[in-house]
Amino acid sequence: MSIKGLSEQLRMPRIGKIHLGYKDEKKKGAPTATDYFVCPDEVKKVYGDKPKQLPVMIPTEDEEYWASQYYRAYSQTRGLICKGDGEKGRRMIDAKTLDIPGKDTTGVIWEDIDCQGRECDMYKSKKCSEMMCLQFMLPEVPGVGVWQIDTGSINSIRNINSEAHLIKGLCKHISWLPLLLTLEPEERQIP
Repeated sequence: MSIKGLSEQLRMPRIGKIHLGYKDEKKKGAPTATDYFVCPDEVKKVYGDKPKQLPVMIPTEDEEYWASQYYRAYSQTRGLICKGDGEKGRRMIDAKTLDIPGKDTTGVIWEDIDCQGRECDMYKSKKCSEMMCLQFMLPEVPGVGVWQIDTGSINSIRNINSEAHLIKGLCKHISWLPLLLTLEPEERQIP
């Protein structure tokens, strides 16, 4: 037997996160991009201190699991407070005030909303942005589960989606193929 609405909800165990930069303490924690993957020690043991490429495998065909892409808003005290796809979304609100929860909020509820994407006030005030959570396995690193890289770069999101579409077109699937995730500079076209 299974519990309807619960038992079919699966999560891939996340071993850790890999970053595309670091927070520069000299610049008050401002994000600073690197030309290499910023990895935990167990990954560095296998690929070195500053790897620019990682052999990866996608563990499932379901893109919702391995390449989750949404508009997302976070707060320092609550974590994820809003998530939408540009049409529909879910937002955490203060149960008493019905506003975005603050540090003094004692109870919250989640409500379904119409997601306005880039037209949303939270997006316009830079509290929300496009975000892809890329999850993959590192077959050469000990452990069973996935590693995650988050990116808010629209170009990176487009590049990953385009490459995945191409691979699926050629191979008819993307899961369990030996792939190479690379970090490469991209020239920006300035009009």
